[in-house]
Amino acid sequence: MSTCAIQLKMPANQATLGRLEAVLARLETVATKLGIEGTPKKGSAHSAADIQALVERLEAAADKIEQSTPGAEGSGKTVEFYDEFLRGKISTFFKLSDESGGDVKTQVDLVKKIFQTQREFLVKASSTKMPSKDRIAAMIQPTAQLRQEVEAFRDRNRKSQYFNHLSAVTEGTEALLWVGAPGKPDIFVRDRKDGAVFYTNRVLKEFKDKDPKHAEWAHTFIAALIELQNYCKEFHPIGVSWASE
Repeated sequence: MSTCAIQLKMPANQATLGRLEAVLARLETVATKLGIEGTPKKGSAHSAADIQALVERLEAAADKIEQSTPGAEGSGKTVEFYDEFLRGKISTFFKLSDESGGDVKTQVDLVKKIFQTQREFLVKASSTKMPSKDRIAAMIQPTAQLRQEVEAFRDRNRKSQYFNHLSAVTEGTEALLWVGAPGKPDIFVRDRKDGAVFYTNRVLKEFKDKDPKHAEWAHTFIAALIELQNYCKEFHPIGVSWASE
């Protein structure tokens, strides 16, 4: 007889409480691993509906916590702190680019895809032993292809009034090729950031007396690249950190 059938023969409250106890056990186990205090305690509810709602909330919470435990996809520190990086200056940069609209927004929409693709690469790297050079090249190809699209967009829009913006982004996003570049990743990112500064300085000069939002956009982009540089320096000091390292 299936578990479902057995539960249907049990009083509603009893069956639901059984689920609740199982969820609580999951939470307590995971919380212990993560060092989280204040795990849910058993209590009473006024009705089966109350208990059902609580179970659903606890199950959702348990799923999220379990995904954050060591061994879950993307749970390694390299991915965890990359996500923190994505919530930093680069997130503000994306927002400012959306507000700018036009060619800037269109190009930066491609940049967003690069960062997401790079995250997917880092998730794989965090759970994969270092593969062959050919396999690594295949893994980073999506990032490289999107980067080429960013550059191609700039080249197609040389008459754009925001050409310096497009050039700054083109130069700066080359930093994302650190995953396949020789040498130390943070140095690679730093050098590409310096290339972007040449064009953000032009943006600052051109829009100094026109629109301060462009200055904020330029400064934020460079700050985001510095954050990427710091991330690489800490978590990928001599190259991509694979699961076996």
